[in-house]
Amino acid sequence: MSPHLTAITGQVRLRRKLCKALFFIDIQPDNEPKSQVFFRTDDGSLGIVDFQESFRACRPGSVITVQVFPPNDPSEQEVVPYTSRIAFVQDRALGGSTIREDVVEIKPANRNESTPCKYWINKNKCERGDECSFQHPTGKAFDTARVKWLEEREKNRKIATHDPEDPHTSKKPHGLRAIIFVEWIRRTFADQLNNGGGVLDVAGGKGEISMVLSRGFGIPSIVVEPKTRKLPNYWFSRLRRLMLRFEANQEPDWKSKDVQQALQHWPCDVAPTYLHTMLDDQFLEDHVELLKTVSLFVGLHSDQATIPIVDAALKAGKAFAVVPCCVFSHDNRSRQLRNGELVTTTEQQIQYILEKDTRGHGGQIQTDYLDFEGKNRVVYWIPDK
Repeated sequence: MSPHLTAITGQVRLRRKLCKALFFIDIQPDNEPKSQVFFRTDDGSLGIVDFQESFRACRPGSVITVQVFPPNDPSEQEVVPYTSRIAFVQDRALGGSTIREDVVEIKPANRNESTPCKYWINKNKCERGDECSFQHPTGKAFDTARVKWLEEREKNRKIATHDPEDPHTSKKPHGLRAIIFVEWIRRTFADQLNNGGGVLDVAGGKGEISMVLSRGFGIPSIVVEPKTRKLPNYWFSRLRRLMLRFEANQEPDWKSKDVQQALQHWPCDVAPTYLHTMLDDQFLEDHVELLKTVSLFVGLHSDQATIPIVDAALKAGKAFAVVPCCVFSHDNRSRQLRNGELVTTTEQQIQYILEKDTRGHGGQIQTDYLDFEGKNRVVYWIPDK
C-alpha cells in the first residue's frame, strides 16, 4: 500500500451531498476517533460513475471500508477530524433569524415568535423540543401556520422548477394531466388516429389515458402494464367527473339533471384492452399482428418505461409521445449524452431522447409543453410517411 494511501473501516454516521461533484461522510471506526472523508469528481479523484456508486454505498449506518489519500491539489488543506467527546453543535444557517454565539439553553420564552419550526409544522414533532428556537404552535394556530407553510413551499417549488420556455403561466391541476395529454395527442397525431390507428399506452397503470381515448373519443387503445390494477366503480366515476369538468372549463352544476345523466354514460362504447406484460424486444416479436393496428406509442410519467417506449417505437417505426419524469440514473449507467455527461436529470433525459437516431424513418424528434402542473414537457416523434 502506498504510504499516502490509508484504509478506514467504520460505520457511516453522516452523509451529505454538497453538489453534483462533492459529498462527504463522517465515518466512525471501532474505538477510534470519527473522521470525515470527502468524495469528489472536480479534481479527478473519482469518475462520475464511481462517484455516484460511492454515494449509494455510503448509506448512513452501513459499515464500509474506504481508501483515503490526501487531496490531489497540495494547496488544499487536509481534513482534521473532530475528536472531542462533547457533541459538536453546528452553526445556524446563514440568513437565519437568530444566531447562537455559544451553546446555550434556549427556553420556550426565548423562541422566535414570528417563525414556526418547519419540523414541527411538517411532522408535528421536533427533536430539539424546548431547546428549539422556533415557534411550536398548537390548535388553530397550528392549522393556520401549516397552511401558510404549505403555500410558501408551493411558491418556492414553482420558482425552483420554473422553465422560461414553458408558455403556460396559469396551469391546470395535476389531476387533469391524463385528459390534457389526450387532448394534445388528438391534435398532434390527428392523421395517424383518423386513419384508424390505435394507441399503445405503456406503463399506463389503471389506464386513465386509454379510458379517455377509447370511452371518451372512440380511439382504440391498449394498456401495457405488468401489474394487474383494480378498477373500482369510484375510479370510473372520478374519471368521468374530471372529463366533464375539463370540457366545461369550470366546475359543473353536479345537481343538474343533464350533468347527472352525463355522469352515468360515456360518449363511446369502445373499451380499452389490457396486456399485463412488459414492453421489450420480445413484446415486439410476440405481438406482430397487434402492432399492425397501432400507430402511436405513449407514456405519461412512465418512469423506467420511458426510454423503452422510445426505443421500441423507433424500432417498430411507430410515432411516440412520452412525458419524462423520474430518471433512475443509478440503474441506467450506460445512458450518456453525446458530450459524455451521464443522464441524471429529467432535462438530460429529454436531451438523450432528442439525440436518438431516426435515420431510416425520417422526421425529427420534437418537444412541447402540456398545460398542467408538474413535469409537463412532452417529447414526441412523427415518422415520415
